[in-house]
Amino acid sequence: MGVKDQGLVYLLTGGCGFLGGHLVKILLEKEPSLKELRVFDLNPDPQMEALSTGRVRVTLIPGDVTRSEEVAAAVAGADVVIHTAGLVDVWGRVPTERIFSVNVQGTQNVIDACVETGTRYLVYTSSMEVVGPNSKGDPFIRGNEDSSYEAVHKESYPISKSQAERMVLEANGRMVTWPGCTSWLPGRSSLSPRS
Repeated sequence: MGVKDQGLVYLLTGGCGFLGGHLVKILLEKEPSLKELRVFDLNPDPQMEALSTGRVRVTLIPGDVTRSEEVAAAVAGADVVIHTAGLVDVWGRVPTERIFSVNVQGTQNVIDACVETGTRYLVYTSSMEVVGPNSKGDPFIRGNEDSSYEAVHKESYPISKSQAERMVLEANGRMVTWPGCTSWLPGRSSLSPRS
């Protein structure tokens, strides 16, 4: 029985936030292999459970990405983790320690949980703040992960998101604890098992 026959389990961190809430709706509408969508959030929205269908179960998991044990429990058994949880602060009003705790340590907790539990895929959502402003003031047009940029970060939020993005990119391809499985397989267009 293949992965598609069994159905996929997705975990969405920050699933009740602005981006996460939109991704919940898109996944329910567009992912035909979805069996369960776990929504992990510090402030879960009880109305999301009503989005369950006969085909897909939406499971709310209250939790904090800064607590590694809560992240590991939520990640266990997930095929795909989409990490959107983050603390946005473009005005410099949130203490630096809190921003780094959520955006950097929280991301490290997600990476570690994926590796420890054998999760095959991690999708990380970064921020446009990571790529700008650059030192020359040039616009950033149609860039991707391989585009070079000379960003000048002075506030905690873009520094934290940049650091978390580097951690995820460095973790790409790390062997997971589960034998026979490699996490973060770039260039794979299918979630079917490796042959």
